[in-house]
Amino acid sequence: MAEDHELEVLLSLDGFEFQFAEGYRVRIAAALVESTSARPRGIKYSLTLHDHAGQRIYGLDNAHGIRRRRVEFDHRHVYGHRRIVAYAFRGPIELLEDFYREVERILRERGAL
Repeated sequence: MAEDHELEVLLSLDGFEFQFAEGYRVRIAAALVESTSARPRGIKYSLTLHDHAGQRIYGLDNAHGIRRRRVEFDHRHVYGHRRIVAYAFRGPIELLEDFYREVERILRERGAL
C-alpha cells in the first residue's frame, strides 16, 4: 500500500520544473510503461539538474540512447564526468531523496546555496 502511494508521488511530479537561485533548474519526468527486463517496475523516470545555460550537469534515469546504443537500466550521470554508472533503485521516495541530496551537494559546491 505505501509503495503505491510513493509511486503516485513520483508520477505526480511528471513535468515538474523548478528553478533554483542563479539559474539552476531541476526537471522531472516519470511515467508508467510496460514492464520489461530493463524496467521491471514498469516506471520510466528522468530526474535532471541543469545549469544556467540549460546543460545537464547531473541526472538519474533509466532509459535513453547514448551514442547509438540504448542504455536501459537505472543509472546516474555523474557530476563532473561524461560517464554513467549504475544506480540501485530502491523505491520512488528513495529516488527523490537520493536525487535532491546530490543536487544540494552540487549546488553547495558551486556556491549556489
